[in-house]
Amino acid sequence: MATALLNKRSIDSLEFSPGCNYFVWDTKLIGFGIRVTEKKDVDGKVYRRKAFVVGYRPRGTKLFKRLVIGRYGPMTPDQARDKALQHLSTVAKGTDPQAERRAARAGLSVAELSVPYLEEVDQRRKPGTAKEYRRLWKKHILPAFGTRAVSAVTLTDVRRLHRSLHETPYVANRVVARLATFFTHAISEGAVPSKENPTQGVEFYPEQGRERFLTKEEFGRLGEALARAEREGLPPAPEHKSKPKKLENQKHRPKSADIPIPANPFAVAAIRLLALTGCRENEILSLRWDAVDVERGHLRLDDTKTGKSVRPLGQAAAAVLETVPRIQGNPYVLPGLQPKQHLKEIKRVWYAVRHAAKLKGLRLHDLRHSFASVPAASGESLLVVRSLLGHKNVATTERYAHLGDDPVKRAADRTASSIASWLTASPPAR
Repeated sequence: MATALLNKRSIDSLEFSPGCNYFVWDTKLIGFGIRVTEKKDVDGKVYRRKAFVVGYRPRGTKLFKRLVIGRYGPMTPDQARDKALQHLSTVAKGTDPQAERRAARAGLSVAELSVPYLEEVDQRRKPGTAKEYRRLWKKHILPAFGTRAVSAVTLTDVRRLHRSLHETPYVANRVVARLATFFTHAISEGAVPSKENPTQGVEFYPEQGRERFLTKEEFGRLGEALARAEREGLPPAPEHKSKPKKLENQKHRPKSADIPIPANPFAVAAIRLLALTGCRENEILSLRWDAVDVERGHLRLDDTKTGKSVRPLGQAAAAVLETVPRIQGNPYVLPGLQPKQHLKEIKRVWYAVRHAAKLKGLRLHDLRHSFASVPAASGESLLVVRSLLGHKNVATTERYAHLGDDPVKRAADRTASSIASWLTASPPAR
């Protein structure tokens, strides 16, 4: 059994190990300890945590129990030690604090327990991911289970919700995945018995990955629309047109109200950079000048979906960056309306450009796919495409493998021709 005087220095020195879960007990207060955990959650994300615990045996039993007091960081070692002493004092009086906590939490509703769960999501996930969690929670999960007791939600209930979303298989599967992590949290908090996760046994729908790659001609139309937006402006896309005003007010409407004005040049530059770099939308919008290395031809991104990433910067993309004016006091390449902030939203300009280019349904993220399709179709290896996009592993890049069918087809033709010549060759004379 590992022991140490639990203080900031000793706890900071405790190392994580993949798949490992171990305890270190305090030499000052018997029964007070810390649990060090590293594991993967259902999304494959690595989860590391140091949590204070108190270990005890309820009076009259030989059963050893552990109760989580709090997470190291928000709670200091001294605060945790004081809390552990309080629990140990109640144990000495014949009370079982773990049983009391479980009884209190067993009656919690999904909405009530979701508050600390989503707070933990905010701490562990990137802002964009956490926002998507909350969106699914508000739109699908709370309407279905919000008032239900956590312990009352069954596998049948989860399957019913999953089936109700069958027309959108991706959303249906993501909702169940979010519920799976929620019930894992509920188990750790004692709100439901261990190993009773009602999402286990739900069969996910097959998902068809959405693939939309721009052709050479479509890229041309996109370029023309961007030039027009920058030079003279574009009319708003149908989804962004303002509602018509009452007829009697039309005579007071200025004629200039319907005349397009040049688009925000930073928004236009953002779309061009998305097309020329294959970066994700937020990676471009939040790009800082100190991350741009034109001389070496790289973007050094500190915070991406896969962590730190260095992306190659093509000459055409570098040329766009050289046309972007620098705003004194603002570190961002694409400044927003507020001082020292970056551009937050380009959807309105994007929809207008997309409509003018007759590219209905094209998403901003499809520019990333289209960027990757060019080297993939020309026969570049998946490792090269992976480096261009900043993927963490090749498996994510495999969606572009079929685009390289031409060089594979040529290899198949050469191989088949060789074997055919051997099959038809005359046998050697004996």
